[in-house]
Amino acid sequence: MKLFAALFAALVSAAALLGGCASVGEPDPQFAWVQWTGAAQPQVRLVPAGAQCPPLEVDGQLVTMHMRAAAGAPSSPTRPAWDASVCEAAVPPGASELRVGSQRLPVPAPQARRIVLLGDSGCRIAPGVAQACDDAEAWPFARVAAAAAATRPDLVVHLGDYHYREAPCPPGTSGCAGSPYGFAWEPWRADFFVPAAPLLAAAPWVFVRGNHEECARAGQGWARLLAPGPFDAQRSCDDPRNDGVADYASPYAVPIGAGVQLLIVDSAVAGNTPLNPQNPQDALTQKQYAQDMRDLTRLAAPPGVRSWFISHHPVLGFAANGTGLFPGNPALQQALRGVNGPVLFPAGVQLALHGHVHLFEALSFAQDEPPTLVAGHAGTKLDTDLPQAALQGASPAPGVQVREALHAQRFGFVLLENTGPDTWTLSAFGTDGSVSAQCKLGPARAFRCTPAR
Repeated sequence: MKLFAALFAALVSAAALLGGCASVGEPDPQFAWVQWTGAAQPQVRLVPAGAQCPPLEVDGQLVTMHMRAAAGAPSSPTRPAWDASVCEAAVPPGASELRVGSQRLPVPAPQARRIVLLGDSGCRIAPGVAQACDDAEAWPFARVAAAAAATRPDLVVHLGDYHYREAPCPPGTSGCAGSPYGFAWEPWRADFFVPAAPLLAAAPWVFVRGNHEECARAGQGWARLLAPGPFDAQRSCDDPRNDGVADYASPYAVPIGAGVQLLIVDSAVAGNTPLNPQNPQDALTQKQYAQDMRDLTRLAAPPGVRSWFISHHPVLGFAANGTGLFPGNPALQQALRGVNGPVLFPAGVQLALHGHVHLFEALSFAQDEPPTLVAGHAGTKLDTDLPQAALQGASPAPGVQVREALHAQRFGFVLLENTGPDTWTLSAFGTDGSVSAQCKLGPARAFRCTPAR
């Protein structure tokens, strides 16, 4: 605990010093961050303080930022008006310093050797459920983000589900009284950008889309703020008639150095049940996912490159079902099996990373499938823990059995560190910076995990 406090204090002091060399005359944005895009190129994005985009300062030279999406009413009366503008600019190759106003932004590292993984971070307010957003114990995302920033990561990967404030706080509920809700900017600001601020300042991000960011929910904010592709009207989620396009996106690769690439899959509408091809929506999803997995198999093919498959929904993870288990995602399994056969994942995939289930899980399998890590425990109300007895030999998909399983029902995040040639160490952190478990990942497709002593 003392080590964590010292590291976090040092981070805050360093951020204050770095912000001391301000660009004169430019107002600070509300929020600014660096993220990887579908073109494998980093971008600066920001929500400006005013209506115009401020310039980006790159190594002392001013670069024009462009309006990604202006505030304004959508094209359909059934979707809310979006009341904040979003700006963007590409990060030039070789840049060593990025600033907007007085804010210094993180520059992508040539090799990401320390990677923070977290997911499912928002404060859940929905009909019948009211998480205490004002209580740092009940909704600890701000503490998780601060603890993660103190580890000094090179990259942050959010595994999806940022926005949970979908309904008003129930009358008489003090823990969330006055919380913004709905799908416009203010709930996004409260649910993600305010608590995540120290971690946004610490490293560039990869954003994965969750089911809470499908068009019928918080898709407008996703399209404007975090989506990896260019913003356009058809993919804005403003008009429900375009949801059949905007709810899907092709997989893409992010090279992170050390012979590793991330393969990002948009599983926002995967659901939790098998797809029925007689249902038009399911038929559309089935067709899209089949193409996605063909594209992913091609992306995973470069010789000498290890790929980490990332989707919000766990392909081979579990959720609790009373005394039993809900198995992995049938829609994604179906698509992978249709392309790759009995072994779901292509040979180049070394690791699978997911959110969606509000727990920590590290699973290895008896068959030649990559180990699965679930890190959906960054702040949203936790799910029921997995029953250990039911996990022994459990099957998340036909023909796949669990060999080893480590899991925990506690808030936190995961740090992946490159600790040697072809070797990564996974550490499961709590909100106070303590480590509850560690796993080793080598060239083989398996974890070796031990709970912390």
